[in-house]
Amino acid sequence: MSFRLQDHAFFRPAVLVFSLFTLAQLITGSILYVEKIGLHPAGALEFYAGSEKMLQEYPDRPDRFRNPATFHGLLKTAVSHSLAYGLFAFLLLHLLRSLLPDGRARKPAEWLGLLVYLFAFLDILSGFLIAYGPSYMAYFRTPVFSAFVGSVSLCALWLIVLSLQASNSPYDWGSDGRRVDVAEHRKSEEGESPKKSSTKQTSGAPSV
Repeated sequence: MSFRLQDHAFFRPAVLVFSLFTLAQLITGSILYVEKIGLHPAGALEFYAGSEKMLQEYPDRPDRFRNPATFHGLLKTAVSHSLAYGLFAFLLLHLLRSLLPDGRARKPAEWLGLLVYLFAFLDILSGFLIAYGPSYMAYFRTPVFSAFVGSVSLCALWLIVLSLQASNSPYDWGSDGRRVDVAEHRKSEEGESPKKSSTKQTSGAPSV
């Protein structure tokens, strides 16, 4: 029986560095968001709908004399962010899924991936909703951004934990759909007889 050991030790340092850079980018992005828009709904309303509409809803807020965001500007930002978010989320989630063992352990990562893409889509769409929708849509801008940053941060922290763990799990998959004990297999390759058979028939080989 041929045997394939899933050993990702060779690229774990790169994953660790990538995850740390991801966290650094999220921190700097959050700082820029607070400086440019702020945490109050009035800041989001003024940034996308202009100062005039903001002062109608929040007359006590300071006027920064902003013009409403144009559709061309919003569309240009949405296209660039869609490409960047899509590629970045795909790479992040692919690395996370690759480092996790097959089976149920990957389910939380798959659900987390759906949340990352959902919040990324809402983050891109929120600008249009605030600029051309009702004023109360500004209340959702900061929570959506926070949810996106939080979900991506969770992926990055999970990757850091996985990259610092041991390289191999006690069992791995053979190419014929059987679970093989790594230690027993190595002993058999060295000419030693294993103490007991460690193969276990399963429903099928998982995807990589």
